Amino acid sequence: MDERTTTASTRVLVADDDHAIRQLVRTIVRRERLEADCVCDGLEAIDMLRQRKYAVILLDLMMPRLDGFGVIEYMKQNPPANKPVVLVITAYADQKFKTVDPEIVAGVLRKPFEVADLGNLVRLCATGFDREISHKLPTLQPGASIHFGDEAERPN
Repeated sequence: MDERTTTASTRVLVADDDHAIRQLVRTIVRRERLEADCVCDGLEAIDMLRQRKYAVILLDLMMPRLDGFGVIEYMKQNPPANKPVVLVITAYADQKFKTVDPEIVAGVLRKPFEVADLGNLVRLCATGFDREISHKLPTLQPGASIHFGDEAERPN
């Protein structure tokens, strides 16, 4: 996809100081047909947030120069026009990650994570739950009904 035509709804920011994690997450995001920008610390993440709009931000909490908590604080003080879904990815063994601001952070993923789960979650967050569900639901004509199994099994 051309950089100039990529919209916020198709772009994901990955901020993690572990090169292998960044590469893995980039691959997962691209398999979901989304664009990924990867950075290795919080200062680079803030720089990218100033340049682009993102649908989803995958943010490690432990990074050099500026950690994920600093990025969250930046976003709190400088809220983007279109609020991205921020998912924290952390290996914190203690409960420190629970201090993240719930107004900014939508959820926390613990390392190690399941590749398929992360891909599905990012796709849903980037494309919207409503749109994803609408693709799976049958279209009903007015007056039509859906039957669930044998009519005799249905409760009264």
